[in-house]
Amino acid sequence: MGWQHFTAFTLAGIGALGFCLMIVAFVMIALQGGWKQSIQQPMAEGRWPMGRRLLLVGAALGLVFAIGIFVLAMIPGGIPWRN
Repeated sequence: MGWQHFTAFTLAGIGALGFCLMIVAFVMIALQGGWKQSIQQPMAEGRWPMGRRLLLVGAALGLVFAIGIFVLAMIPGGIPWRN
């Protein structure tokens, strides 16, 4: 197993984690009564609600996944399932 496999599996794990965090955020938002009640109003101490923070972290991990796959695609032999 070469470096390509390790990198690809690591990026897949990062992408899956980001996807799961966004799904959890959407479920939390739905349980709190919808988008307007849970996202628009900051908490009293000025912090973002948990749903918004989970969406931000999940989207950031999705961006890391996309950039990583793009970089691997630019390297010859970087993606193990491509010849």
